[in-house]
Amino acid sequence: MEAKYYLTNGFDPSWETTQFEQEIINKYTSDKQFDLILNSTWGFLECENPVTKEMSNKFEITKYLVEQGHVKTILFYNFVDPIYDLSTWYEVFAHCKKYIHEDSIVTLGQIDTNKMRLNVPFQYWAVFAADHFKHYLLTDLYPSNFDNLFLCYNRKPTWHRVELYNKLKQKDLVSKGIYTLGDQDPNKVKLVNADKTTVPFNDQRTHGQLNIANDTMTLGNMDLWNSHFVTIVNETQHVSRIGYPFLSEKIWKPILGLRPFMCIGDQGTNQLLEDAGFYTFNELFNIDSKDAGIDDVVKAIQTCQLDLANVYESIKPKLIHNRQRFFDFAKEQKQIFDL
Repeated sequence: MEAKYYLTNGFDPSWETTQFEQEIINKYTSDKQFDLILNSTWGFLECENPVTKEMSNKFEITKYLVEQGHVKTILFYNFVDPIYDLSTWYEVFAHCKKYIHEDSIVTLGQIDTNKMRLNVPFQYWAVFAADHFKHYLLTDLYPSNFDNLFLCYNRKPTWHRVELYNKLKQKDLVSKGIYTLGDQDPNKVKLVNADKTTVPFNDQRTHGQLNIANDTMTLGNMDLWNSHFVTIVNETQHVSRIGYPFLSEKIWKPILGLRPFMCIGDQGTNQLLEDAGFYTFNELFNIDSKDAGIDDVVKAIQTCQLDLANVYESIKPKLIHNRQRFFDFAKEQKQIFDL
């Protein structure tokens, strides 16, 4: 059904990720009516207020529409990125609830449920990867050597990725694996045991001009992939207290690529995976907590004495299970919106 107002601009509409977002919203709203449909991605984007025709941002326009009584029901959705921990959206949600009942505000995707109700949790990146990730045979994914203890691909130099790099470097551990970290300054890009021909890529474009291509749907150079034991996943954000975690394509790569992983991500990430039927591997590296922190991962790398070849063979059934479970899980997620 048509809404009165739309604030749905975000990522490039020509991108398949954006088109899939729209497909989901079309399905969900086919039998539901909302006054405002709102893509929560990039709330600061300049938009036209549909009533005043003045330019503003999504935050201010949403508050205006609610304050002035133009909007009584709202659909908020965010799939590609999380609603970040300190996002202005949480202030907007609180403001909206002063004018309309919380039951008239529907949220889809991911949100911190300590701050706002999440009506329909949805693992967008699992579904997108199931349909778009490069196809590999199992035999493509088995390690050929363990020259690198770990692999940790990063593009955006967010605080937790920079801190992990610095702490590994301080302890002379970064050379034990593959570590990449983008930067707007080409001279500050980190390429440890990798170079620009072996960084993950699917084309020559970069997203955000961080001098590392934005490859979400492949494992990158397979010689590198098949030279490492454990994938360190530096998720989109690392929030220690959050009601519902955001899982990007990053966590699904080791699952699809037959690797154990340690994840520096949102609180509850491993618990969500285990509840969904996946094996996690913190115990393998003597990490007692479900949620690994930066220091936990550094210590795991520093103290690792595993016989990598033998351990890999012993956990291979779990790795194969995880890969097979991924496709079933994605089908289950699709059923949420009848996709």
